[in-house]
Amino acid sequence: MERLLTKTRTAGRMLLALLLATSLASWTPGRAWADESSGVAALAESLAGYSDEIEAVMRQAAAEGVDSVDALNAYLRQAYNSDEGGVAPLSNEGLPPRYYLTNLGQVTSVKLQHPWGSCWAFGAVSALESSVLKARGLGGDDAVFWSGEDVKPQLSNLTNEIDLSEHTVAWFAHQPQTQESGGSQAGEGTSRPVEADGTMTNGTQLGGGYTELAEAQFTAWQGAALEADAPYTYRTDAGFFHPDAAKNDIPWWRFDRSKSEGPDPADATDARNKDWSLDDSVRMNDVVRVQGVRNLPVPVKTTLGSEGPSTYDGYDASATEAIKQALMEVGAVSIAYYSPGSHPSDINPDGSYPDAGEYFNYKEWCQYDNRTAVSSNHEVTVVGWNDSYPASNFKGTVGGSPKDENGNPLNGAWLVKNSWGSNDFFTAAGYPEDDLKWGLEDENGKHTGFFWLSYYDHTISSATAYEVAKADEAFAHNYQYDYLATRQQIPALVKVPTTKTEVANVFTAQGDELLRAVSARTFAKNATVNVKVYVLDEGEAWPGGGTLVAEQQEVFPFGGYHTIHLAEPVKLAQGQRFVVTENEPTTRANPQTGELEAAAYLPIETVLDALLPNQDLSPTKVIANEGETYITDDGEHWSTPAELEKATTEAMGGLALYHYGNAMIKAFADDDPNPAPKPVEPVPVDPSPDGDPQQPGALEPERVDFGRAEAKPLSKTGDAATPAAGAAATLALGALASAAVAAFALRRRRA
Repeated sequence: MERLLTKTRTAGRMLLALLLATSLASWTPGRAWADESSGVAALAESLAGYSDEIEAVMRQAAAEGVDSVDALNAYLRQAYNSDEGGVAPLSNEGLPPRYYLTNLGQVTSVKLQHPWGSCWAFGAVSALESSVLKARGLGGDDAVFWSGEDVKPQLSNLTNEIDLSEHTVAWFAHQPQTQESGGSQAGEGTSRPVEADGTMTNGTQLGGGYTELAEAQFTAWQGAALEADAPYTYRTDAGFFHPDAAKNDIPWWRFDRSKSEGPDPADATDARNKDWSLDDSVRMNDVVRVQGVRNLPVPVKTTLGSEGPSTYDGYDASATEAIKQALMEVGAVSIAYYSPGSHPSDINPDGSYPDAGEYFNYKEWCQYDNRTAVSSNHEVTVVGWNDSYPASNFKGTVGGSPKDENGNPLNGAWLVKNSWGSNDFFTAAGYPEDDLKWGLEDENGKHTGFFWLSYYDHTISSATAYEVAKADEAFAHNYQYDYLATRQQIPALVKVPTTKTEVANVFTAQGDELLRAVSARTFAKNATVNVKVYVLDEGEAWPGGGTLVAEQQEVFPFGGYHTIHLAEPVKLAQGQRFVVTENEPTTRANPQTGELEAAAYLPIETVLDALLPNQDLSPTKVIANEGETYITDDGEHWSTPAELEKATTEAMGGLALYHYGNAMIKAFADDDPNPAPKPVEPVPVDPSPDGDPQQPGALEPERVDFGRAEAKPLSKTGDAATPAAGAAATLALGALASAAVAAFALRRRRA
């Protein structure tokens, strides 16, 4: 299903959960490492206070019959866009009046998501592909070139120089980590949706999703496989099925549109009844490394409504400029919006459109939705803009054309790439007769799969850009526990009323290495992150011990995932434990007075209990093992995720609403080219072949074991992962050294 707010199958179960949730209350802290009066008391109070807000969103979701986690994610995305931080200052000089990544060779060809509600995966992959192409420096960005009004966007014959697998992203979004991929975090992740009676059917193989599902994979060095390794088709005994028109094969995208809500298990012609599974080894084929995920503001201002839908509250021009800047600096931007149909099957069997004349003009292939209730159901990719796109083109619909308060027309629109196929797609596949004839026509009258979306559309949300790593920044090792990352957006909501709140991850070096960078996940614009790195001597305890070896502060204009390069690398010996702590100060409104007060975010994996909200019957499990993550509210008294969860459950009368995982901190290292020599034990003298003892001589330096003979990528502390099949291809992106990807330093369940 491809809805952002997915209809649930068992609303009764959801309502029962919400009745239980009304018992939320303040709770007492778990065991502190020292003074019991400190510890996690402030954390506990904040979590209990925010539970009322979370409960209100879930209650409204139940009343509307939509999935509660989807509703919560949408609510928190809107909260991000309307937080008190404002949009970061922008240097808008040089932004041209029109700009098309397609003309620069920085957009891949239009694909087809049929027969699944996997638009979110297509939107994310399309944006990532564009970032790679821009990083390779293709095309060129001559501002003069864009000044002429006669410049038209190229819509056909687009590149496939890089073709990443949407199938991989969509499949593994609902496959928990295995021992091979996640080490000791095996079992963590979101499970594949099941039916109301608990059964699993083929119709749930590639479910709907949202941007965070892609982010979690890309930042874990997973999911970025090549299309050739995991094509978007089903499997047969002979391998992946590739339809051949000459053999009268029935392609995987062709089925009865009247059955779009789910396949009939007895219908052998429906491709959704085939096997779309992937081998788990594909998960690790990371041919592209993502080092940043930029959560951009969107032009839609909203008034948050925890007891009802959020409402439109105006246009934010600075957000439009921020998206433009990302298009020029990073590449295409994935967004969510409310589509007339969130799936190709929503087109009527006779080729007509069910909503013709409402908010989408099918003559001009453009949309302006001016409803006041804000929601979205489809993910696409913004690939350009035209400030002069005429507002008059939107006439003929219920929404009409956008105008300002004085009745003046508001020109301007985004050029948007959809995932509903194109004439190029069907022709290349050998089935031109299957062309859905969707999207703008090119100079030859062929439909291309692109459309125009007004800057002023009220439904735009979740703008996301992916920053890819340069060749010299593709680190050899990734120490991590947080495979869930922000799949559920609760950490974005919770602000703890103390700026001393810190989270820490403890890792163990798997070889002689240089720690070069760490990651951070921020939840607001203009966020500050304070990082510290400690090394522990053998047997030294954490919390309480360690030597501080690195400390720095970074400020990020936009929320999202960031790579923080250490000013100086930290030398690590094999087996040495090291600790990375992070603090993210912010402000919040005092619940009693409403006045702003100092606070901090709590960036740890947090999920709702699978038995409480329905969660579209697709539960998420989080794992935090002993000795991995610690939390403090004062810098002195530390708590574990298990202690925090236990205290929360006790305070709620035994109701486990939250489950806590690890801190969202990764650590990146390379092999140390100059490791410290290790002590060498004397070697007994062996007799020579003729029986005479050999005379001992000086040890040969090349025989001294300076560490590992072979570098192996690590998926987490203590577990050597299977070497990534795409590692060579990752490092082969030598041309990634482009200013377009230089760290600007520095998102949902959708179909």
